[in-house]
Amino acid sequence: MLVGAALAIIICIGAVMLVLKLEEEGILWKYEYTLYCNLASGQGLGKGTKVQINGVNVGSVKDIALAENNGGSYVRLELTIDTIYKKWITDKSIVFATRDQNIISERVVNIDISHKGDKVLEDKEYLIPGTAQDIETVLKTANELIISISDLVRVGDSLLKMVIDTNATIGMLLGTRILYDRLDNAVIGLTSLLKDASVIARDVDGMVESVNNGIPKAMAFADSFSVSVMEVMGRAGSIMNSLDSTLQSVGGLVDNLSPVIGSVGNIITDGSQTLDKTDDLVGGVSKFWFIRGKIPKKDTIPLLEDAW
Repeated sequence: MLVGAALAIIICIGAVMLVLKLEEEGILWKYEYTLYCNLASGQGLGKGTKVQINGVNVGSVKDIALAENNGGSYVRLELTIDTIYKKWITDKSIVFATRDQNIISERVVNIDISHKGDKVLEDKEYLIPGTAQDIETVLKTANELIISISDLVRVGDSLLKMVIDTNATIGMLLGTRILYDRLDNAVIGLTSLLKDASVIARDVDGMVESVNNGIPKAMAFADSFSVSVMEVMGRAGSIMNSLDSTLQSVGGLVDNLSPVIGSVGNIITDGSQTLDKTDDLVGGVSKFWFIRGKIPKKDTIPLLEDAW
């Protein structure tokens, strides 16, 4: 029992140490996602190649394969990245191959995050490919440059030989007056063209001078006309002001006559009512027998005829 208990304790301790070691290596409880990139060359890269950001290991190459695009070929890398570094990798991040220590160390895939993007890359999106930055790429570029310079030197040498050789077209042109005569004719034609342009320029200058002389006169006439118009407008304004004052006076007179007309109307109304009452009174009094015979006839008092 003691041996069994000791073995159980040893196994438990070993299991705990193994779990801690796996966690430390990032194997357990590690969350990852996938990114892709297309490189011109996969030289020195393979499955398991480290992926770094500023020298920090953030993942590895899961798969590498050839692919085609518009008739050309490229190398597609499938990168497995730890999710804790996801926030650093954006749509402006650039991926390229390099060597992490020196010119003879193994190649790694580096992600340049110096340019801040607008969007964080999600699972299975593509990184922007860049040019490899190592001694092999430098030598390859230098070799291509040397080849281009050699081609240029060969072309220049061929051109020089054609110039020297009088049997060649360029040599014949330089060895005779044909090229000189053509250049001379071109210069003569250019001189004639410049003379014609000078004549046209003088004509244009004369037209501009005439316009320049006529504009002040036109401006002076326009100025006088404007002054006259302003004077007429001033007089019209005075007339309108006088007419406005006259209309205001007439309005005041009408306002003053209104109470008088109202009073006269009241007097006429009151007089009419008085005559009506008088007529009623006379009619009532005439009914008495002792007064009826003494009231004159209607036509004996002409002035009261209308009152009757």
